[in-house]
Amino acid sequence: MKKIFFTLLLFIFFKCFAQDTLPKFTAIILDEDKARISWSNPYENCVQLSVQRSYDSLNFFQTIFSSLSPELPQNGFVDKNYFVGIKIYYRIFYVLEGGNFYFSLSKQASRNSDFLYKIGLKTEEKQFPKKQLLNTLRISENYSSSTITDIQFIDKPKPNSLPNKKIFTIYKSSIDLLYNVLDELKFNKFKDSIAYKTKDTLYLMDNEIVVWKPFVPIPLWKPSLNIFTTIKGYLLVQLNNAATHKYKVVFYEQDGKELFAIKNPKQDKLMLEKSNFLHEGWFYFELFEDDKLKEKNKFFIERDF
Repeated sequence: MKKIFFTLLLFIFFKCFAQDTLPKFTAIILDEDKARISWSNPYENCVQLSVQRSYDSLNFFQTIFSSLSPELPQNGFVDKNYFVGIKIYYRIFYVLEGGNFYFSLSKQASRNSDFLYKIGLKTEEKQFPKKQLLNTLRISENYSSSTITDIQFIDKPKPNSLPNKKIFTIYKSSIDLLYNVLDELKFNKFKDSIAYKTKDTLYLMDNEIVVWKPFVPIPLWKPSLNIFTTIKGYLLVQLNNAATHKYKVVFYEQDGKELFAIKNPKQDKLMLEKSNFLHEGWFYFELFEDDKLKEKNKFFIERDF
């Protein structure tokens, strides 16, 4: 009976510490700014494996880690940009030989209250919010399922490390495209970098919501050297050795509608009346030389007074 009881106890112990296999994985909070994602991989033919993170449980996932040895049976990754108090979701993307690919379900990192229960801590010790992380369980990086000596208790965090610091959510270009989530110190560095190293603009939409608008320079128009209007208002088409090259010019309205084309001209200079273009305004053209696009530009036709 003692042997049976001891065997059963060992089975329960190892079962408690067992790591679910892919597509299941474990995400545990290590510190106020660190979370560990670990997994057990039963697929020897796994050729690609990535950890992805998002601030939405369904969308906007970005890859934050790609395994150099995706076929390893046990592996993990520590996210050093974790923020306590912010909803952060993780998932694993992996590809098997032959091209089949899979996404795990997304999940948030937890303080592993199930594990606290399994090793016999009191119920009140599992209620973190009221005691502000007193006796919070931290599992070290070299944790092994065969020992619990790696488990240590940490003291109450210092007041300036509590998760009540200001957090900025940054969107790029528009409020629909999440870029990053930064604490106040990192945000100030990011803000200074944008201000002094770029021409981009940061818009404060709310106290802690920021939209980053990259600077988009207005392109300067340069008249073509091959097709342009003259002082008298004619359109001059100027080609290089038309007798030995195959040229084609296609003219377009501003909305992209094709007007007409000049195919395989034999003269180096062609003069077109403005009446060919029906109205004043901008017109576009494409110039092909030997069936290759040589230039794409535009010109302006003025009206007659």
